[in-house]
Amino acid sequence: KWVQGQIGMVLDLFGQPLNLRRLDDVGQRLKEVIYRQSALKKNLNEAKDRLKIMLAGFVDHLATFSESTSEYHDKIEKCAGKISAANDLAELNDVIEEVVRETRVIQLNAQRSRDDLKALKARVDEAEQEVARLQNELTEASEMVRHDQLTGALNRKGLEEAMDRELARAQRRQTPICLALLDVDNFKRLNDTYGHQTGDDALVHLARVIRETVRPNDTLARYGGEEFLIILPDTPLADAVSALKRLQRELTKRFFLYRNEKLLITFSAGVTAFRAEEPRNEAIARADAAMYQAKKRGKNRVVSAD
Repeated sequence: KWVQGQIGMVLDLFGQPLNLRRLDDVGQRLKEVIYRQSALKKNLNEAKDRLKIMLAGFVDHLATFSESTSEYHDKIEKCAGKISAANDLAELNDVIEEVVRETRVIQLNAQRSRDDLKALKARVDEAEQEVARLQNELTEASEMVRHDQLTGALNRKGLEEAMDRELARAQRRQTPICLALLDVDNFKRLNDTYGHQTGDDALVHLARVIRETVRPNDTLARYGGEEFLIILPDTPLADAVSALKRLQRELTKRFFLYRNEKLLITFSAGVTAFRAEEPRNEAIARADAAMYQAKKRGKNRVVSAD
């Protein structure tokens, strides 16, 4: 499953119009993910090998201890025979000294084995924790292919998976679910006036404000160049429209700074509710049409598709 995201990213790339910037973006993300995966898998394999060696040592230690206890029982059995055959106290005293001596030896061996096994168990626990940590890191690194590198929002691949998951949950629970498609107003003018880097910084600012304003269970994805899509589970349509308007008000309070110059970033949005059993593309198309209406009505508006 570590390479599924990489394959998905390539398929997603060829499902859209190609340009050099997008190719470079995908290439850089794939390189970073594959490099991290390679390093983590190497560390993970080393941690697993250490764990195997320690477990093998644990078994060997138990075998050695078992052999020593078997020898002890054999010696005690012989001593029991000597005690039965003893003719006087002197002979009996020699046998008792031998029993005490052998018992002390096995006691020391048992104590040493217990301490060794205790230390070994602690090292095994550490190795297990390291394996679990590396596996989690590997999963997180693999998840990087589902996120937009610039804004940290989900990309198209991540959006599809999140939408399928949320739609299935909404269907099971019979709860409403909405989506909003928003487009940054006058983004081309912003790029032409201040440069593409400033445009990218503005998108990062917008994504940050969205994440800090919406609920934790809402999902943000970058749908296109300056388009974002928000999934709002457990939300009636009227509440979804209110949430987008609240987001617009928040953007008027939190200006985007360009060389100490305050720039107001606004967006136009279309909001719709998912209908039972409809393909997700139909709902997105409906939200897109509503967003276009918001643009026609003067921008910086939220229009309900329904």
